Amino acid sequence: MFLLGHSCWSYLLSKLTGRQLQVNLPAWLAFLSGILPDFDIYFRPVLAHHTWTHSILILLPISLLLSIRFGRLGIAFSTGILSHLLTDSLVGTIPILYPFSNTTIGLNLGIPSIADTILETGALLGVLLLAYINKDYLQITRPNKKSLWLIVPLYALITLSVLFAGDNGISLSAFAFSRKALTLITIGHATLAGLLSLGVLQGTRAVISEIRHSKPKKPNNLSPVATTPNS
Repeated sequence: MFLLGHSCWSYLLSKLTGRQLQVNLPAWLAFLSGILPDFDIYFRPVLAHHTWTHSILILLPISLLLSIRFGRLGIAFSTGILSHLLTDSLVGTIPILYPFSNTTIGLNLGIPSIADTILETGALLGVLLLAYINKDYLQITRPNKKSLWLIVPLYALITLSVLFAGDNGISLSAFAFSRKALTLITIGHATLAGLLSLGVLQGTRAVISEIRHSKPKKPNNLSPVATTPNS
């Protein structure tokens, strides 16, 4: 699955898990959690893509440690991480027991395919609906310092796409619009990146506003003119 689907599904599943556990996982962490397994792209060729970080033997212990360390927030965040394996196994396959076995499992519905397009664009629509319900949309409509953290999933979304394309000799501009399915997914990526950018802008506005208001006011050196009564 592309990064659009991973980030959107992790937002949906981690936020809904947090809601059941009565904790509010920050939006930037909800988006980021589903992208984390693809961080192996940053470490190529030391780490082969779609191997270590796509194994349940690696991600499950990490998720358990996060859940123990951070409690309910850790559980919600871990749900987002594990959603990566779920979504990849739907449209493709994953090396579930790597490095002890190269056996892969998954429905392999295809990427890009009609199923993948529906899953990715449908998840984006789901994010827009859930963000409206839980008020996360305010992070892109009003100045808020917390919104500045959205730069993290935004940076990951852009850099991972560029690096993956570069490593595989893919022209992003040509690939993005080579099929109707890819065109829709590309529009989805651009939409998500645009929304995250709006959030970063609102966070920046909030920080600038706080700096301006924290500056001490210049003292007024003008003293009132003393007047004396006429004799």
